[in-house]
Amino acid sequence: MKISSKAHYGLQAVFLLAKKEGVLSAKELEKEIGVSGKYLERIMRTLSNAGVVKANRGTQGGYYLAKPPRETTAGEVVRALEDELEIIGCVNNSCNKCGTSFVWKKLYYGINKVLDGITLEDMLKEEDILASACSSCDSCAKNSDGACSTKCSK
Repeated sequence: MKISSKAHYGLQAVFLLAKKEGVLSAKELEKEIGVSGKYLERIMRTLSNAGVVKANRGTQGGYYLAKPPRETTAGEVVRALEDELEIIGCVNNSCNKCGTSFVWKKLYYGINKVLDGITLEDMLKEEDILASACSSCDSCAKNSDGACSTKCSK
């Protein structure tokens, strides 16, 4: 099973909105994430239709979170972009025609439980923890934005 680039970029975009605590333009998101504007626009439209983000039009336009980071989960974002994370057709109905439905349902509920247990606020806190650990590490190679580009031993 592989999560699509839509979910990857969508979660990155929503994380950036949480991090910046305000409106970010499509151009700013495109630059930060490094993905084409048209692809990102489709992702953001899907997230807007799902109620994860809202959009302002005009010269001061851009995207912002529909709810505070503590109330927005990774699960909401990923499900919006991954067709509800239905890994196989029988996970959301009472189909028990084969012995494998138990496996797929357990996997489906497990994945959703993990993703629903992670808020954007949790992600922000985790980034702060990693950044503080990285700042005390002399062996880190820093990117232009100050983020650690290698894995620390700390």
